Amino acid sequence: MPNYNTRLITARNGYRIKDIVELYVINKRTCRRWIDEGLKVVEGNTTSPIIMGKDLIDFLKNKMAKKKTKLKCNEFYCLKCRKAVVAKAGSEEIIKTGKTIGKDNKNLLIKTGVCENCGTRLNRYANEII
Repeated sequence: MPNYNTRLITARNGYRIKDIVELYVINKRTCRRWIDEGLKVVEGNTTSPIIMGKDLIDFLKNKMAKKKTKLKCNEFYCLKCRKAVVAKAGSEEIIKTGKTIGKDNKNLLIKTGVCENCGTRLNRYANEII
């Protein structure tokens, strides 16, 4: 699922399906499926229901949040396996980039390793705490 820019939507405005289709360049069936999945409509019995901007923003943010993977401090996200994995024992390495981030000027580190399942190289940015 792509990331939808919710800042394009005005919370107080009402949107018809054709407006949402033009705004996000999606198919009309996708918008109808969203309504079936729980997107609230103001007028559900008409041929072109009205969807309030606030409801659309909340729906899209919840939809995108469900897709995100929360990683623990020893985990990486494997792009080949498409899930959170632990690096193979002995393959983990921490590389200092020499750059600092944040107001506290914490050192930026890159943790690397190899996936246990498929052998793909894994990378993860970290600060000096992790």
